[in-house]
Amino acid sequence: MNKKHEKSACCQAVIIKYGNKRRQCVGCRRTWSVWKKRRGRKKKRIDTNLAQAFLRREIASQIALAKQRRCSEALVQKTLQSSRDVFIRTTAWFAIPAGDLILIADGVVEMVERQWHTIYLMLVRPVSGRDAVILPPLILPGTETASGWRKAMDTIPVSVRCRILAIVCDGHRGLVSEGFWRRWVIQRCHFHLLARIQSRRSRFRIARHQEEARMIFKHAHAVLASTDEVAVTRALVALEDTGWQSTSPEIRKVLSGFVSQYLDYRSYLKYPDLHLPTTNNTAESLASMIADLKRRMRGFPTFRSFERWIVALLKYKKTIACNGFHQQN
Repeated sequence: MNKKHEKSACCQAVIIKYGNKRRQCVGCRRTWSVWKKRRGRKKKRIDTNLAQAFLRREIASQIALAKQRRCSEALVQKTLQSSRDVFIRTTAWFAIPAGDLILIADGVVEMVERQWHTIYLMLVRPVSGRDAVILPPLILPGTETASGWRKAMDTIPVSVRCRILAIVCDGHRGLVSEGFWRRWVIQRCHFHLLARIQSRRSRFRIARHQEEARMIFKHAHAVLASTDEVAVTRALVALEDTGWQSTSPEIRKVLSGFVSQYLDYRSYLKYPDLHLPTTNNTAESLASMIADLKRRMRGFPTFRSFERWIVALLKYKKTIACNGFHQQN
């Protein structure tokens, strides 16, 4: 069987080799290159060391790096962006561990290009593990909403979502509704509750409502940590009475919600096998890292820069330590 050779595009004649990279048409004697050389200056090879050093805080800021290299800040910014893009392109997200999982979620709201944007942060931790794996975030315009959390949960692969047993959150209605709808165990953050109480009823010596604050914190800690059901019931009654008599609308609102949803704060006691943390400090740590990155970057000029720096930071961090209920509040 005869082989059918490729013909030239110019006159459909036989093609022969004309050197190493060139070919020639035997009909019109036209030659061309098989592997055309790219015109212009050769592109410099870009590595990810610069971006990783910046994310490790070895570089304080772009201005400091420009002074160190004795070049313009614009050149440093361009070089850093190129290193960041290569890092994002060549670095994969950390592998999800096997087995049952716990979801830790929190939202971070930032102003970019004169518009609010929310970063929906999600982490999963094995029930018997200690490190929480960072999932790809979802960034949407606007503030934190229930519909935004629904879209964020849908970005989690089904193979991962079906293994989630519980969710740890700050009590946002979107997260609570997602946990209820997906039949997950809900663990509300103790720190957010105590911080809201502290903002209106301080236990400091110079506070005007010091006695009321001490009583509220005493009964709140009993509800959060006591294993005696009788003591918990008495504390709930005392908190409900205090809420009705308090002159602060915020305290009335906080205590009313706490009394009606107190079981969500005690899930770590009801399900000890899940080793649930009592706070979502794991996600809050990510939020503080994003705030520090924004400060060092002097803000994000564009949404694209904002999005890519967030992805680079989370890909670099990969995991965060997340202990069980024995961690400090």
